[in-house]
Amino acid sequence: MHEDADILVLEKPVGLITADPNTGRFDGPRSAKTLFDLVKKYTAGKSKKRRGSPPSCYIIHRLDKDASGLIVFAKTPEAFARLKEHLKSKRIGREYLAVAEGIVGSKGDEGTIDLPIRDDSPDRGPDPNRPAVTHYRVLESAGDRTLLEVRLETGRKNQIRAHFSMTGHPLIGDGRFNAGTNPIGRLGLHAWRLAFEHPRTGRDTIFEAPPPASFHRAVGLKSLPTSGSAAPSTPATERPAHNKSDTSWEPVANWYDTLLEDQGSDHHRDTILPGVLRLLALQPGARFLDVACGQGQLCRLLNDSGVDAVGIDASPSLIERAQVRSADGARSPMFTVCDARTLEKSGLAPTSFDAAACVMALSNIEPIEPVLKGIARLLKPNSAFVLVITHPAFRAIGGTSWGWDDQRRRQFRRVDAYLSPTRSDIATHPGKAARGQKGGDLKTVTFHRPIGHYVRALASAGLYIDALEEWPSTRTSDSGPRASEENRSRREIPLFLAVRARRTM
Repeated sequence: MHEDADILVLEKPVGLITADPNTGRFDGPRSAKTLFDLVKKYTAGKSKKRRGSPPSCYIIHRLDKDASGLIVFAKTPEAFARLKEHLKSKRIGREYLAVAEGIVGSKGDEGTIDLPIRDDSPDRGPDPNRPAVTHYRVLESAGDRTLLEVRLETGRKNQIRAHFSMTGHPLIGDGRFNAGTNPIGRLGLHAWRLAFEHPRTGRDTIFEAPPPASFHRAVGLKSLPTSGSAAPSTPATERPAHNKSDTSWEPVANWYDTLLEDQGSDHHRDTILPGVLRLLALQPGARFLDVACGQGQLCRLLNDSGVDAVGIDASPSLIERAQVRSADGARSPMFTVCDARTLEKSGLAPTSFDAAACVMALSNIEPIEPVLKGIARLLKPNSAFVLVITHPAFRAIGGTSWGWDDQRRRQFRRVDAYLSPTRSDIATHPGKAARGQKGGDLKTVTFHRPIGHYVRALASAGLYIDALEEWPSTRTSDSGPRASEENRSRREIPLFLAVRARRTM
């Protein structure tokens, strides 16, 4: 499908082994037994190196013998090292189409299979079970079969086949994993999309190879569904593991309103809101859009300074609170219920806003690409958009933590994970949850993404960055033997990341 000086992208047919793990040595041109052998023979025929030298061919990943689809090989040691690094850090997006037995769900449903898979290889230690996570979306179902789009979070051997068999929905044609039917005469698994950064240029590269028509016919379709399945503007790997169900803060609206309005948040009061107002630098009469506005705190501040503010949020309860809290003024912001991912349905006119912001909310929304494109559509040319999130590099939930160095008497920030996108469910009342009290089951959802994902999503939406700031906490410790060191580390390790971007002309 593609070849250049660094990579070779192929579509593997059914029945061909990717590589034999027992024969890694290249013995020169010979009868090809695997896809890797074929590639080595091909590159050896093109190579002008002296006889006996190894060809320019390096294997990055594998596909099952009975599966078909896309696979990439490296042609230089440099490309091999870069792509293997990307594979380990989950920056290579591999998406599959699978046909499973039974009805897995309704069209558009999404789910995650999180079940360990046994690995009996000799170097795996005493516990052969390895964590394995598979994400899927239902494209179509008919009769007693379901067409699925599948993405791997981990890469265990035969993971997709094993996982769907474990859930009672083996892939059609997969007798090894207990399938009872074979209506298309082959395994119902095809690697159809491959996305990665080109190892030399760094540009996002996406390849697609639609499956054979038998996949579609197996569920009564004439062709692959296109709704929601178009090639993404950024690599598939950068879309974090998730279930795209409603992640609005409607279930925790009361708690959040009380937290910000009644109890008060020093982070919002002392750091976030002053910083946002400074980056926006709006004058009276300007028109402003607050995306995921919550109970309207930022809109009210700008409204009091003469700005015409509009707030949208997916939570009806938060919008109701925003309207109530703004009702006493002579003039009030306009608030409306709208999912930030569907701004085109808001009724707001294109190019009608002088500025926009999304404050401490973008990391609770997935995907973010339609949000940013919708914002860019509503902004006037060269108008500013400000986003604020918890700093992804230093404050990733489950990936970073504070530590104390006794020898140096230093508090430090430990980073265990950063590049891998993740989803985390956060208890709003962890104390109540621990005690089993009412309200302890209330949670919010946070999606961790590396900074590069936000940059690429902004660029794809036509928004270029002209300011980036990292804000530390203003809190201080007044007592205790570590107080001064705690204050130093707070000042050095930022808590928030703020970005200002402008719509291109």
